[in-house]
Amino acid sequence: MKLVLTLSQMSFFVFVGEYAHLNVAYIAIGNAIQTMSWNTVFSVINITGQDKWGGTLPLLLATPAPRLPVFVGRAMIHIFDGMLSVAISFAFATLLFGVNLGNANVLALVIVVFLTAFTMSGFGLLIGGFSFHFRNPMVFANIFTFILLIFCGVNFPVSSLPQVLQPISYIFPLTYGINAGRLTISGATLTDVSLQLGQMLIVGFIAMFVGYALFRLFENMARKTGRLEAE
Repeated sequence: MKLVLTLSQMSFFVFVGEYAHLNVAYIAIGNAIQTMSWNTVFSVINITGQDKWGGTLPLLLATPAPRLPVFVGRAMIHIFDGMLSVAISFAFATLLFGVNLGNANVLALVIVVFLTAFTMSGFGLLIGGFSFHFRNPMVFANIFTFILLIFCGVNFPVSSLPQVLQPISYIFPLTYGINAGRLTISGATLTDVSLQLGQMLIVGFIAMFVGYALFRLFENMARKTGRLEAE
């Protein structure tokens, strides 16, 4: 997942971009930051799913611990795991595809990547709430992850989308994170990207709290229908 998947995805889109005479660095950077979605979406969604299939979900929900820290806290490791995926992807982008990071504001870039991973985990938690109700929520994870490739400016600017579809791009934190990441690689400071980061945090927190609300809703439904256990 860390090496083969990230390299194969980046290579595919970079070679397609070269064939179409597009900006290779633009594509490589977008895919490098997008790789965190495999951790912050797939892995976070799988937290509840694994508990359900392993039979530990009823034990977890029987504890007196507050739900919100449990809900959010278990996603934290995947944020740092996502940052590691991005770091490896940037190494590929630099060593194999000639992306120049010499002008990057490294501290600002690290903060942007962290905040992007944090807010993206909110969307992972939102979709993960469906684990209580649906047999296989990973179907949603697959759909959602590939939607990100289309709408978040990974391989082409959001402005290239049909105008009616462009507003959809801005409900995903990754759109703001990729844009801010590209700017910091060009040397922008945190002040320069503060607007993008602020918008990203707002969207991410909204997703996180909507996800928590769905988590509690489906938890109550699962108790009534017996779906705390895998079918």
